[in-house]
Amino acid sequence: MPEKISISSLQKQIMTDHYLRALDAKSSGKLVVYVTAIFPVEIVRAFEPHIVAVYPENHAVNLIVNGLAEVFSEVAITRKSLDRLGCSYELANTGYLLAKDFSAMKTDDIAALKSVPVLARPDILLACNNQCDVVAEWFQNLSRMYGDIPFKIINAGNRYDGIVNKERIEYVREQLLDVINLLEKETQTKLDRDKLLDTAHKSAAAVKLWRQYLESGRNIPSPMTVFDGFYHMAPIVAERGRQTALDYYRQLTEETKLKIDSSISSVQPEKHRILWDNLATWFNFGELKKYLAQRCIAVVGSNYLDTWKRELDTSSFDNLLTSMAEEYCAIYVTMTIGQRIESWKKMVRDYSAKGVLFHNNRSCHTFSRVQGQIAEALIQEFGSDFKPILFDGDMGLKERFQRHRFETAIETFFD
Repeated sequence: MPEKISISSLQKQIMTDHYLRALDAKSSGKLVVYVTAIFPVEIVRAFEPHIVAVYPENHAVNLIVNGLAEVFSEVAITRKSLDRLGCSYELANTGYLLAKDFSAMKTDDIAALKSVPVLARPDILLACNNQCDVVAEWFQNLSRMYGDIPFKIINAGNRYDGIVNKERIEYVREQLLDVINLLEKETQTKLDRDKLLDTAHKSAAAVKLWRQYLESGRNIPSPMTVFDGFYHMAPIVAERGRQTALDYYRQLTEETKLKIDSSISSVQPEKHRILWDNLATWFNFGELKKYLAQRCIAVVGSNYLDTWKRELDTSSFDNLLTSMAEEYCAIYVTMTIGQRIESWKKMVRDYSAKGVLFHNNRSCHTFSRVQGQIAEALIQEFGSDFKPILFDGDMGLKERFQRHRFETAIETFFD
């Protein structure tokens, strides 16, 4: 029996295959579909092997962690006049796609680029504006850049009243049917509903394991931190609906259970337990993990990682589409202030946390909304010893990270 490979090696293999599939599809005349992170990708996967889905946001993270976000952002700003203050994912991705000739780059940047998988160019663009309206603008710009290739945006209602009623669900459901019609037209094949249900079933099973992994952070001490979670999130985003994602999270939860049983904690000793709001600051991801661990601070949960904890109803095609519509129009960024506050109160209690790192992400204003009010509400609920730390940052561009404020707050509140 072959020896089980490490979880980090398995992820590397899975994500390498993710991008290679798109390149192979492109070379064989099949269609490459770009999808946004919070999109019902199960629909796209049901049309394989006629099309292949790939995630440009995940690829942007690869550029960021390899120190290339600034290089390609400048290309996008210069050649396409994109807003310098805009989304760093869009800037990095657009600049990468525009930079046809990498030979003019600096030697160090060319070397760094070798660690980044090649991203195939898109034939179809599918987005959902539940995470923000920027993704719609981003994909529309890409559509024009490639000669008006097919582009579809699912409008989740663009509202922040927290209401998910019958009318809103039906509105989104009809748009899911429009996506199916578009893919049937572009692939010249009919949707196989049984294949869609099977894909959604695998997706739901992987999501259940992902939820189990994230909730292991409730253990005291915790076997994981959000930095581990941010590392392990790639398959639940990019490979959801595939057997590979299901196998990955089975192995991850098994290994995590062994840590719990052996009382192995991610931070040793664990003195302080806090939470993380928003996306990771990918450019200093490892640095922050080490910095906080040295101060015995375990960041044990994140509302962003919870985004992929939703399970779909796979009992029938109709129920699946309805559950997709309901789940995709009701995520954290569409909550009211009151709903956000209540969700944070529950999370603080569930994870026995004594503070929250509120990352005011300059690329993601919808996710960062009303952080100050949430912080005040948590102090009122849990007392003056509760530690909400607000700092400016970004998921992609290091110049936006407020290092001094972050470190001063950490060193003031945690000895």
